[in-house]
Amino acid sequence: MTDTYDLENELNLLDPVEAILFHDAFDDLVLKVAGRATPVVPARAFPHSSEDSFITLTDRQGDELGTIRDITALDSKSRQALETELERVYFTPEILKINGLKEVNHVPSWDVETDRGPLTFEIRSGRRDIRDLGNGRLLIRDADGNRYEIPDYRRLDPVSLALVESVI
Repeated sequence: MTDTYDLENELNLLDPVEAILFHDAFDDLVLKVAGRATPVVPARAFPHSSEDSFITLTDRQGDELGTIRDITALDSKSRQALETELERVYFTPEILKINGLKEVNHVPSWDVETDRGPLTFEIRSGRRDIRDLGNGRLLIRDADGNRYEIPDYRRLDPVSLALVESVI
């Protein structure tokens, strides 16, 4: 008896030759398969470890339409459309410096410098909203669901480092 995992039967893998992706007049990402066009939202199955593999496409109601096994197997126009949409969905500014952290009414507020400019945001809870991804990499989610990344907090300036270490 062999215990093998049949990936093709578990997932609705889309044929990269038949699946066409493009942006419509409203700048929505659209999947066209077998003559049917549907606006879709992409989601990475492994957003931190394998960004170009297993991209799930859902309709606006959240129903799964299929999965792209490897983004590089798509034609160049479809790949570019999907990559553009993934950049939009997974927009994650990099925190370069922390100017200050304060807590008002048990709500942590961060004043930071990012690769996109200065920013102030609040998080709900340090335990749930600051994720240690290993090797000093931190992912922070603010109260509005936006994500920020510190690639290696150990390389921040001494003041920023002390502030981060006080909350992780």
